[in-house]
Amino acid sequence: MSPTRGNTIQVSRTLRADPQQAFDVVYDVEYFPMFMPNVTAARVISNDGDRKTVEWEMLIDGAPLNWTEDIRYDRDLLTADFKALDGVFSHFDGTWRVWVSANGTNLEVSVFYDLGLPEIEDIIGPILEERLRQNLDAMLYHIDAMLENIEARVGST
Repeated sequence: MSPTRGNTIQVSRTLRADPQQAFDVVYDVEYFPMFMPNVTAARVISNDGDRKTVEWEMLIDGAPLNWTEDIRYDRDLLTADFKALDGVFSHFDGTWRVWVSANGTNLEVSVFYDLGLPEIEDIIGPILEERLRQNLDAMLYHIDAMLENIEARVGST
């Protein structure tokens, strides 16, 4: 793979949540299917505390995407670096990052991906990028909603 090929998508969202709570939701990927409609399965097949191997199943526009991913967590930096071990992309990796700013807690996910098929990249590349961006935005939206739901339950007790 040429290092100049591929695409990067980065999305972020400001949350009204504690940074550690936000990181905990990112860490607990096995619960993503419970509150993210397009994630049909996230099976943790290995968990060493700061490292997980996860089998993902997701639907984008009704098309199934399956892959296995290695995730390395850093609780001090509130980051999670992930890399696909197999799947539809020749390259798929990125980082979840949580940090505090003047506006609140920020959650960001950045992804670098390469289909590895330059002959079809021009045709499906723009559509795929749009769908992946929408999917990442939806993931952040659902994480935010999950955190607000947790906060509402904690605040009402």
